[in-house]
Amino acid sequence: MPVYRAEAIVIRRAPLGETDRVVTLFCRDQGKVAAVARGARRPGSRLAGRVEVFSHVRALLAVGRTLDVVTQVEVVASHSRVREDLDRLGAAFFAAEVVDRATADRQPAPEVFDVLDRALRAIEEGDPELAALWAGARVLAYSGYAPRLDRCQVCGRAAPGGALSHALGGVVCGTHRARDPAAEALSARAGRALAHLLDASAPPDPHAAWDRRLRDEVGRALRRCLEYRLETTLRVPAVAATFRALPGRRSEPAGPPQTDRSMGGGARDE
Repeated sequence: MPVYRAEAIVIRRAPLGETDRVVTLFCRDQGKVAAVARGARRPGSRLAGRVEVFSHVRALLAVGRTLDVVTQVEVVASHSRVREDLDRLGAAFFAAEVVDRATADRQPAPEVFDVLDRALRAIEEGDPELAALWAGARVLAYSGYAPRLDRCQVCGRAAPGGALSHALGGVVCGTHRARDPAAEALSARAGRALAHLLDASAPPDPHAAWDRRLRDEVGRALRRCLEYRLETTLRVPAVAATFRALPGRRSEPAGPPQTDRSMGGGARDE
């Protein structure tokens, strides 16, 4: 069978039979690829710990009739700390779900790969919620669906606040809000924050002054933009909201993890 090499991030996996796994790899050069990791569920398998979800890997794959086959894997970054914290786990699943829904099989999108790669590192080391919002916004922008947030989509006048119309592709002023009864209020502050996420080349600083109210408003607007443009319902936000509502869960944003690195050390994942 022909073989090829791929730099990839594992964005999804599922059991297959008694000992195998199907892994969905988002590859820098090949796009989204589903492949079989044979024996990955077998105790002691050399692939078991190398195809964990969110792992950044270099893989050797053999072309198959229906699914390709993972034959070798080298882990570039395991992102193990992401899987040890519910806030980071939820943020990573959100970023991965958006990438999964926004891309087609085997359609290369190296700029989206870079967004996901950078977002996972920021989710692990910085503010997971802001990193996930940035990832969603950048994927929306690369898909060509970024809403226009500075001027009314009907009259063209400046509209720093007003309502966000997904059908019209951006904000509408008070005079023309009736053009889209489904348009939703968007504060000027949230509009500026969302516009920054859409254009920023990197996730926001983990110490950025994004309070809970701003995060919720921007997150709600972004999620609805994504769902409208991608014609889907994102599952992760609802699950994350359920976890946040559990007794004893913190209501404040999660900050950088207290790891050796954040305390001045230089520990890295193998």
